Amino acid sequence: MADWQGPALCVYNNATFSSRDFNNLVKIGQASKLDRLVTTGRFGLGFNSVYHFTDCPTLVSGDSVVTFDPHVNFLPGATPSQPGIKIKFTNDQKVNNNNKNNKLNKSSHNAKLKEHFPDQFNPLCFFGCDLNEYFDGTLFRFPLRTKALAQQSEISKAYYDDPSSVYELIASFRRTAERFLLFLRNVAHIEVLILDDQCIGDEPRSLFTVGVER
Repeated sequence: MADWQGPALCVYNNATFSSRDFNNLVKIGQASKLDRLVTTGRFGLGFNSVYHFTDCPTLVSGDSVVTFDPHVNFLPGATPSQPGIKIKFTNDQKVNNNNKNNKLNKSSHNAKLKEHFPDQFNPLCFFGCDLNEYFDGTLFRFPLRTKALAQQSEISKAYYDDPSSVYELIASFRRTAERFLLFLRNVAHIEVLILDDQCIGDEPRSLFTVGVER
């Protein structure tokens, strides 16, 4: 997974995935065959739109981390029928996500993810997530596709390893962010932050904020 440990887009919200949410996401992952992802439009269909930026999306919510790998080239244990893995990192029983309909490869409880795989899991430790305690929220991480990875990808040839392309992506989102909020019933506030050389330590700085009153 070293190729996918560089710059990334991260998306956080303060809601936690339910068992049903995880199962629905698994169904999307199961249905996301490469041929379908290739024919997805510019802005995609729901979650599949993230494959315009990445080939290996990851999320952490509640007590679990989930990673998808449609190519089954990068994630250990991924297969065409199970193109992802779900790892439980805490014994907290606040939410029970164990469901026999879950088609992801499952790992047993693993409270030492950061210790064993720091390069892969430390980038998820923002917005109160520490991968030790139950995380009251959801954090998606979409590692950006590089030019070299785009040449290999069967999903998309778009790449974002040039900082200017990333800033243009952010600028494009800023121009339309307020309109997005009009169609999102459960989202009233969007803030875009960046972690770059201008930041102090590991604290991201704010680029802009948009919101609506309901």
